[in-house]
Amino acid sequence: MRMGTVVRNVNRVNVLKEVRLNHPISRADIAKRLGLSRSVVSEIVDSLIEEGFVREIGTGNSTAKGGRPSVRLEFVPTARYSFGMDIGGTKTMLMMTDLSGTVIAQRKIPSHGAGRDIVDHLRNEAQAFLEQSGVSWDKIVGSGIGAPGLVNHAQGTVIAAPGLNWINVNLKEAFRTYLPEPIIVDNDVNMALLGEMWMGAGGEDEDVIFVGIGTGIGAALMIGGQIHRGVAGYAGEVGYVPVDPFTNLQSDVAEFGALEKLASGTGMRNEAKAHLSEFPNSRLKRGEIQAESVFEAARLGDELGQFIVDRTVKYLAFALSHMVALVNPGKIILGGGVMQGGDTFLTEIDRRLKQIMPIRTNLALAQLGELAGAYGAAASPIFDMYGTQV
Repeated sequence: MRMGTVVRNVNRVNVLKEVRLNHPISRADIAKRLGLSRSVVSEIVDSLIEEGFVREIGTGNSTAKGGRPSVRLEFVPTARYSFGMDIGGTKTMLMMTDLSGTVIAQRKIPSHGAGRDIVDHLRNEAQAFLEQSGVSWDKIVGSGIGAPGLVNHAQGTVIAAPGLNWINVNLKEAFRTYLPEPIIVDNDVNMALLGEMWMGAGGEDEDVIFVGIGTGIGAALMIGGQIHRGVAGYAGEVGYVPVDPFTNLQSDVAEFGALEKLASGTGMRNEAKAHLSEFPNSRLKRGEIQAESVFEAARLGDELGQFIVDRTVKYLAFALSHMVALVNPGKIILGGGVMQGGDTFLTEIDRRLKQIMPIRTNLALAQLGELAGAYGAAASPIFDMYGTQV
């Protein structure tokens, strides 16, 4: 691409961003804020109006010298739409939004189709969803896919997803021609962080960590307003963090990691079952134990429930303390099914974290629940179009 084209594209992105964030705004104000000539801004604005991204909404006040009032510009969020898919171990969320994050359509489907390959099942479901949304493909800026496990963002490949029995599955290629392009594939926790930054608990912080605690455990890191993925894209895979420094057990990326085995929803269930014989009077029963029932038992004073919740708090605070020391984030957002334990669970993690780590950070509950990953997946092509992360 020639340098002149690059500059024009950057200017276009910047003009659109100014209108999106500061509307109503005039051409003159955009030119002043960006340091561009009025002629360049007018040319770009005219093209954005023609494509439907921007519209004129009237005039502002006259200038101080009595000149004609300027025409005001407004961003049009329904000019385009974006598709997001958040693939989970058992459930997958499909979502269509406009450019402002307003949900046009959403659907939750099983990740597995009876007797069918998972990818083939998801492709068919996604295509049906797109058709039923009523949004034409030429109005969709792209598609985002969030997947659990180790993901190579650049290649669009899921390196390992134990919950889906996937090894080296290239989703970008698998969904090419089935979904509007560009197709952006990322780890589901990175997508959840983008979702929370876009429409949830993110706020104004630019250094934020999202920790998803559900069937497994994963983290996403935003540093300086950009997702930090690491050299191979595996930054934030805290589920593999060893919790016993003296263990000699080897780690296998095709299996759940040490922290996940103890502090995830699956870990809480398995730990409760493992210690059940030590608490013969517990209300928890072997075949019925889930993370939700452990929290409920603890709330009712059950000793086994309290024992497991306390251990989970300590494991999670231990893991968070290392994140705080390494990244010094302004905020850590905790989400996922296990965080349905709510404010009390969050308070206990915060209390324990303050005991073992003198560097302070703000802990917050995720606001989007199970929709966070789908919001982030839908946001990815939009942010790519804007040339920014948030």
